[in-house]
Amino acid sequence: MPARLALLLALASPLAAQDGKQLFTTYCSVCHGPDGKGATGGAFPPLAGSPWVAGDAALPIKLVLKGLTGPVEVLGKSYNLEMPPQGAVLDDGQLAAIFTYVRSSWGNQAPEVTADFVKTVRASVADRSALWTAPEILKLHPLPLGKTALSNVISQTYAGEWSTLPDFSKLTATNVEEEHNGVISEKDSPLEDDFAIVWKGDFTAPANGVFEFYLDVDDAAVVSIGGKNVVAVGGSGPLNGSRARQGRIKLSAGAHPIRIEYLEIKGGQAIVLGWRRKGTKEWKWLSERTANPEARLKPILVEPENGRPVIYRNFITGTTPRAIGVGFPGGLNFAYSADHLAPELLWTGEFIDGAKKWIERGTDNSPPAGENVVRPTQDRALPEEARFKGYKLDSGGNPTFFVKLGGGMLSESWKHGSGGLVRTLDVTGDAIEMLIVQNAAGFEYTAGSGSSPCRLQARDSAIKGSFLMTSQQELELRDGKRYLKLEPGKPVTLTYQWKL
Repeated sequence: MPARLALLLALASPLAAQDGKQLFTTYCSVCHGPDGKGATGGAFPPLAGSPWVAGDAALPIKLVLKGLTGPVEVLGKSYNLEMPPQGAVLDDGQLAAIFTYVRSSWGNQAPEVTADFVKTVRASVADRSALWTAPEILKLHPLPLGKTALSNVISQTYAGEWSTLPDFSKLTATNVEEEHNGVISEKDSPLEDDFAIVWKGDFTAPANGVFEFYLDVDDAAVVSIGGKNVVAVGGSGPLNGSRARQGRIKLSAGAHPIRIEYLEIKGGQAIVLGWRRKGTKEWKWLSERTANPEARLKPILVEPENGRPVIYRNFITGTTPRAIGVGFPGGLNFAYSADHLAPELLWTGEFIDGAKKWIERGTDNSPPAGENVVRPTQDRALPEEARFKGYKLDSGGNPTFFVKLGGGMLSESWKHGSGGLVRTLDVTGDAIEMLIVQNAAGFEYTAGSGSSPCRLQARDSAIKGSFLMTSQQELELRDGKRYLKLEPGKPVTLTYQWKL
């Protein structure tokens, strides 16, 4: 009899443990996927590698008991799918089995959860009837911050408005802090808007080898190790994976000086920075925010064809809703704003990634898919009475934009010239002034002499090499902006070049 009883107990005692996977499959996998990566190609939040299930078990238990509503960010991606409460469906033992399974599967390595612990958590929220929101639950249970490869980190915050990363050597920090946890975050700034941060410290490579770095930001950042730029994101735009970049550097085992420059322009602020040794799959994070780089959509690049420029009429990050993007053969691109009547973005490399528009049919703006993004203006370039009148393409596909001013007309043609983009401005009617560069402090100006043109050189460490704009006609400085005077019958040519 004792032997038979022992056999029955042996079969019954692991029921909860074995039911962990079975219960998860029954109640959870339809949304979170049987592999924990989120069902339907990641449309639902992943549990694999998620800090939401790795720390204090009370956090996910409370969410399952009472449900979740509103936006939530998991591994760098935002979700806004309501999770209904399951407290009346699952008992304490079932929840303990599910969370023990989840916290020990798909690479997760968190302690088991007991039924008694679930019972205690359930009692603590027994009087709650409302669904949780992410800010509310995270205030009670912050996500865990693990030990990182960063040490001796100091953050320096700078107050100001810039359209590109500034020259920090000419600025004085408004706040300096030691970041003892080895984790970087946009929250290290005491400012909520119009600021930049520089983090300096040591990155410890665990062994000799090539290391890959993943960077995604809202808005711009550059990472350098040992004085060498490793990865950068330029321009402006949201942190949603579409602007993320990866870079590589060969390092020896041990500590190396690292410098991270970050710029917040307007609106949201966020930075994600991770690394891994080449040949390994797991990303390790240096930032409070994390991401899932492998979950990105496969790019569908909009590209020039048959030697002709390509035109992109859709929302482009960093400019106004009525933007017209032009991608030239050779990897030189710009976006013209039909609202502000000027080119507001110029960049090199790939033109536009259309995957989110064509696969997800998303309504978000698409950022430049390339790099070395320059923002000469973000304001109206001509008087308020000026009106955009459309554009036409020549036989080679090169665009000319037209703007009506009183009784005259401004034509602005663009072509791919020798080593750069050539912009020709011609006006009829009265002479006008046109804004060429808004943030003059972000550009070094050299006056022309004789046959030598005047030139503007962008100061932005996110640009590999340098960016130059040249003009045979001088630019006038006024109120921190540079203007060009256009007279009837006297076309002016501006050339935009990257020296990479």
